Amino acid sequence: MTNILILGAGFGGISAALELEKKLGNDRDFKITLIDRNNFHLFTPSLYEVATVYGLIQDSFAQYLRGSVAIPIYEIFSGKRINFVQAEIRDINLKDRFVITNGANRIDFDYLIIALGGETEFYGVPGVREYAFNFKMIDDAVGVYKKIKEIYENYKKKEGGDIKINIIGGGFTGVELSAELACCVKNIIEDENLDKKCTAINLIEAGPNILPAISEKARKKIEKRLNAEMVRIKINSPVSEVGPNFIKIGDTGEIIESDLTIWAGGIRGSRLLENLGLKMNKKGMIEINEFLQTENEKIFAIGDNAAFTDPKTGKPVPAMAHTAFEQGETAAKNIINHITNRKLRPYKPFYDSWIVPAGGKWAYFHYKRTEITGFLGYVLRQLVDFRHFSKTLPITKALSLFFKDLVIFTKND
Repeated sequence: MTNILILGAGFGGISAALELEKKLGNDRDFKITLIDRNNFHLFTPSLYEVATVYGLIQDSFAQYLRGSVAIPIYEIFSGKRINFVQAEIRDINLKDRFVITNGANRIDFDYLIIALGGETEFYGVPGVREYAFNFKMIDDAVGVYKKIKEIYENYKKKEGGDIKINIIGGGFTGVELSAELACCVKNIIEDENLDKKCTAINLIEAGPNILPAISEKARKKIEKRLNAEMVRIKINSPVSEVGPNFIKIGDTGEIIESDLTIWAGGIRGSRLLENLGLKMNKKGMIEINEFLQTENEKIFAIGDNAAFTDPKTGKPVPAMAHTAFEQGETAAKNIINHITNRKLRPYKPFYDSWIVPAGGKWAYFHYKRTEITGFLGYVLRQLVDFRHFSKTLPITKALSLFFKDLVIFTKND
């Protein structure tokens, strides 16, 4: 029997498992196994919605809210010949081809797809881990959601002072989060009849521009939208320290007061990969060839833990949900081709497509030379989300999740 093992249930891991099952599911000579520490697939593009949702009746563990972005693995793999193991990975032995989980369970493999995703990069800034909310996992988003409620409850009790919210990192996550936070705050202020100027929201970016990967034309439109939502953009402001109630800016030494600090900085590869002996880049990501293979032809790496250089541009392919999904499909097809002694197919990245939701029913949609803003951009974003749900879930469950998210997340709008 040929054992194919996938590490990680992110966009890449899920797409690889589904593609392999589609081609090999009826062949008893193959076993497909996926390991993840969680029993769900996290739809990360909507994490910012979870953190900023308004008007939702809160239960102790925010289970209803969690269910809007945490898709149960059993629903994705129902009726499919994919073996799912929920466990922490303790050790990966590439030489002898096995993985050890935290329960001392050994899982052997003939082919391996490493799709563990990335970890937040803190760049050695003091105080970030202790005093800022990270923003990568579902607990991070729920934590921000609860903290916002606490801040405004305390504000009403003391009836004075100002509220300062700071988002560090001007990439896609920081922009989406700051814009939606502004909408959430606006609703809180109106419903609670608070001072309209009681809150300041800062988006702090170390470099000269937010969203450095997009065009100047697109950036200007998004900046205009953020300004309209009363988000203050601070560029050329590298954070040198984070405290319990402040942020310090590097060269200037400027101190910014903070009631809520959210770190939306960069990512690096999983530290679990550091001692595997594979070739890595400076960000701790595995370097791969055009077929998504490592130096070992039976070991593939995809998604945020892989470094792939676009041969057309000479630049790294950006970490996006849809690029990880496509890499998963390509890796799966190449494993099948390798097994059957067929020619491997090179991964041809396409990333000239992105959407930036910027508060309310407004988004900037970019696809090649097509650019659409405003409400229609927002509608296209919803359709893109539904497309992913329909590719991973049975259509009835995809529709159910899609409409549930619409009901929950339009409360801010």
